[in-house]
Amino acid sequence: MLELGVKPDHIIITSVLSACRHAGLVDEGLKIFYSIEKVHGMRPTMEQYSCVVDLLARAGRIDDAYSLVTGMPIEANANVWGTLLGACRVYHEVEIGHAVAEHLFKIEANNIGNYVVLSNLFAADARWDVVMEIRKLMRMRGLKKPAGCSWIELERRKNVFVAGDSSHPQRTNIYSVLSILDLQSKEPFVLKQQVGSHLLECCT
Repeated sequence: MLELGVKPDHIIITSVLSACRHAGLVDEGLKIFYSIEKVHGMRPTMEQYSCVVDLLARAGRIDDAYSLVTGMPIEANANVWGTLLGACRVYHEVEIGHAVAEHLFKIEANNIGNYVVLSNLFAADARWDVVMEIRKLMRMRGLKKPAGCSWIELERRKNVFVAGDSSHPQRTNIYSVLSILDLQSKEPFVLKQQVGSHLLECCT
C-alpha cells in the first residue's frame, strides 16, 4: 500500500499491529507503531496502544510494556492495564503486577477478575499474607467470584446448572447417570490394574 502511495488509516494500522502481536513480530510491530505519528502524522489510538502492550507482554518484555503504558500521553484504560496485569501473572512479575493492579482498582474497583489475577500472582510467589489482604479487600467490597454455570436446551426447555446448586427437578436421575458414566470412565484403568496384578502373580 505504501509503495502504491496509499495512506493507511487507523483501522489498517491496528489490523497490522494485531497481526504482528499474534505472530510475535515485536520489532516489526514497534516499527509500525512508532511510524503512526512520525511517518503518518496521526496519534496512536487506545486500541493501538493495547496491541503494542500485548505484543511486548507476550514476548516477556514486561518492563518495556509497563514503561510504554506509564508514558502514554493519554490515560490508559482498563483493557490496557488488564492486558499488562495478565502478562505479569504469566511471567511472575510480582512488583510490576502490584503497581498495575493499583491503577486497575482505581478505574474499575468492582471487577472481581482483577482481584483474582492479582491474588493468583502473589499466591504463585507464596506471599500468602498479601493473598489474605486481597481476599479481605474483596469481602469488604462485597465482591464474590461468580459460580460456574452451564445450560442445555431439551425439548424447547432450558435446563440451567450452577455449581453447588442441586435444585434441578430431575437431579436424582441426573446424578444417577453421572455416577454410571464416572464408573464407565474408570473401567479401563481398573481393568489394567487387574491385568497388571495377574501378570505380576504369574511372574512371581
